Amino acid sequence: MTPSFTTVGVEEIGHVRRITLDRPDQHNPLTPRCIREILRAVDDAEADADVRVVVIRGSGRSFSSGYGFIAEDTYPGDFAGRDVMEGDVSAMLSLAAGWSRVWDCAIPVIAQVHGNCLAGGTDLALHCDLVVAAEDARIGFPPVRSMGVPPTNMWLYHVGPQWTKRLLFTGDTITGTQARDIGLAVATAPAAALDDAVLDLANRMALIGRDLLVANKRVVNTGVELMGRAQLQKFAALNDAIGHRAPQALAFSERIGEVGLRQAVRERDAAFDPPPRTD
Repeated sequence: MTPSFTTVGVEEIGHVRRITLDRPDQHNPLTPRCIREILRAVDDAEADADVRVVVIRGSGRSFSSGYGFIAEDTYPGDFAGRDVMEGDVSAMLSLAAGWSRVWDCAIPVIAQVHGNCLAGGTDLALHCDLVVAAEDARIGFPPVRSMGVPPTNMWLYHVGPQWTKRLLFTGDTITGTQARDIGLAVATAPAAALDDAVLDLANRMALIGRDLLVANKRVVNTGVELMGRAQLQKFAALNDAIGHRAPQALAFSERIGEVGLRQAVRERDAAFDPPPRTD
């Protein structure tokens, strides 16, 4: 029996556990409650001996537009200390530790990406084992233009140093097709066919016994850990907290206070439109 959540839906499809972010009207923001529920759903899938593969997807028009804050989704301690440097570092480390639970899940996890997969949405997607994207998906981390660095920074392990720098030095986004071409996504499909394409892959993987899936994932993930993944996350969290206090970041926060987030982002991104070709 699967548990009930308020921000995500959970369903069984054979040996596949599908987790769906379910705030479509808001492009599935990763609020504190949503993050907790995603992690709980992944933990529950890992603990169920009948589940061999997990799929994480978004409802509506997007996978996830990134981190978001909704009053009813927070508890009193969620953002305590964020205005103090060490509190900010602690919060970023806690965020990274949470997403590491997806990375460390014993069984394979597939990110099914469509629409917007931005900022925090990429933190979630890149902690999954595989990314399968809609051809026209929009993937990237635009907040590097004004707010800091990706707090978990898994880009390096998916696309290598040059493409990581290319994307993080500009905040540009790429399509699902471009993501496949540089190795960020393992496969693509038209948006209308994405559900079937991901389930076909998940069911193909689920033909393998769970113990063998676990063993093979453990070996590959250990290889990535030997490359320094966990230490890089700690370093990224520290530098994200430092970045929050850069003059440009402070000025951007001021502008948000003056005109609101949507307008401040529109003004920030105007100089980057149209983005240069990345193919």
